[in-house]
Amino acid sequence: MDLKPDAEQIKNVLNNLAGQDWVKRTERRWWPLFVFHYTDIRNAVGILQDGQLYSRQYAESQDKLKVSSGSTSVLAGTNIAIKDCVRLYFRPKTPTQYYAEGICSQATLSKSKFRDAHCPVLFFFLFDSTEILSRADCRFSDGGLNSSEARILSTAVDLEQLPWKKIYHTGRFNPHQAEQSDIAFRRNAEVIVPRRLDLSALRYIYCRSEAERETLLHLLPPDLQKRYRDKIIASTRSTLFYRQQTFVETVRLSSEAAYFHFSPETKSPGPFHLRVELEVASGRHCLGAEDFQLERPYILAIPLPSLSDGYTIRLYLDNHLAYANTFEEIEIPF
Repeated sequence: MDLKPDAEQIKNVLNNLAGQDWVKRTERRWWPLFVFHYTDIRNAVGILQDGQLYSRQYAESQDKLKVSSGSTSVLAGTNIAIKDCVRLYFRPKTPTQYYAEGICSQATLSKSKFRDAHCPVLFFFLFDSTEILSRADCRFSDGGLNSSEARILSTAVDLEQLPWKKIYHTGRFNPHQAEQSDIAFRRNAEVIVPRRLDLSALRYIYCRSEAERETLLHLLPPDLQKRYRDKIIASTRSTLFYRQQTFVETVRLSSEAAYFHFSPETKSPGPFHLRVELEVASGRHCLGAEDFQLERPYILAIPLPSLSDGYTIRLYLDNHLAYANTFEEIEIPF
């Protein structure tokens, strides 16, 4: 891959940013090391299988975009040239992520500003920022590229002059105050690469819980499980996820029952259409409930017949895969 002539300066800009007190003494201290891309688990599996991240336009043309987390109204106003780029962010917890993250009930979605912006089981791909931003074909913006006000830039000087305190802004702000009116726009500043991006600069894949990590590994073929296992990390970092909607935190499987522990922080407890698929040697069985509502202690227990030969179980909420894994009884040789 060809590099920009000022690649070394770009590296220095990022190092200097990481060394500034307002960054290094806060939860943002590691942000300059990476650029971020989030997607639903079904897209994540395809990305790892292909070894490529694709632009929205290309992914749609090849039927590779299994879940679209973008709002159609926002996408309708986005330049087609931008939609033909792989899009990443300078930071996690962007405004777009706020509306999309987590399994939302239909009742919750009906009240959302962007009802069709939905990324039910969200995974973060963290790429080495120096490697990506130094690529000759990489550009970046000073705000969200769904807006015509965003400038598309490229050089180390441009990178250094970005409004970093607004891009990295955390906490509440007042959009009616002049000095804070564009913070949401700046938080959505993007990094773009034309058409496709291979995974050579991929450093980590973050998920919200151990249950979601188990699900991703289960969905990958054995060779990819081995390749990515150490890069797939379950994290409770508040600087990565909003964690405000429904997801499965932990699961305990046995031959007698399956226990699903959901996040108690959810603001979208249901009702959901619940479907549990159980696959055993004799075939597939399915059970469900039309009006599944999460309540304290946020645990769903599924009694099972004695299944000493093991089984594969999948949990769906409103047809969104929330958990999948295989249970195998371990024989202790004494």
